[in-house]
Order: sequence, then structure tokens, then C-alpha cells
Amino acid sequence: MNSIKSKAVILLATTIILSACAQLFMKISMIQLQQMETMNIDLTGLSLITDNISVVVWLVAGLACYALSMLSWMFALIKYEISFAYPFLGITYILVYLGAVYWPQIGEQLSWQRTGGIVLILAGVVLVNHKNPEDKVA
Repeated sequence: MNSIKSKAVILLATTIILSACAQLFMKISMIQLQQMETMNIDLTGLSLITDNISVVVWLVAGLACYALSMLSWMFALIKYEISFAYPFLGITYILVYLGAVYWPQIGEQLSWQRTGGIVLILAGVVLVNHKNPEDKVA
């Protein structure tokens, strides 16, 4: 794999991973915020920040991951045709699903229906990009 192509692959993978992390981090912050709300903690002003800094940390981490994923995506688009690169973003769904199921703090349920949907998404990514992927790098 040549240097330009390997850098493009890294940019695309970085976009996918950061986007999935953004979703998971923001979900954790919202779970924590909801827990604070059910415990009748004052959610106004500085008390939110001082009472539970981890909500803010997870939220800022999620937003930072989004920003970095967008930056990475822009650079990936320099090297890839959008019709080739965009379907790979479907892999984000797979990572978010796995993270939501296996990250104890989120703890969503594994289901056959969702797993089947994820398998179909993966099959779609493979089918859409099956033809001549080596011709897609500029």
C-alpha cells in the first residue's frame, strides 16, 4: 500500500472511530445527566459543573470527537471520491451498536433484530465498494 493511500485509509478510519466515540461519549453524558435529574440535583448554572464534572467532561469529549471527525473527514474527501468514502460511514453504526451493548455504563441489550440489521449494513458497505477500490484514491 503506497503512502498516500495508507494515509487516506487512516483518515477514513479516524473519521469512523471518532464519530462513533462522539455518539457513545455524549450518550454517557446524557445518562449521567438523567441520573442527576432523577436524584433532584439542581441542574442550573454552575451547580451542574461543580456537582458532577464528569457530565461535562463526557459531553466535551463527545463534541471534540465530532469536531475532529469532521476535520478528518474533510481531509479524507481530498483523497477519496465521496461515492466510495461515504458508505464506509455505515461502519459507525456497527461501532456505536457494539459500544452501546458492551460498554457497561450504557448497557443496551443485544438483540438478534439489531444484530441482523448491523450485518446488513456491513454487507451493504462491502457491496457498494466491491468494484475496483484501488481506483478510488486520487
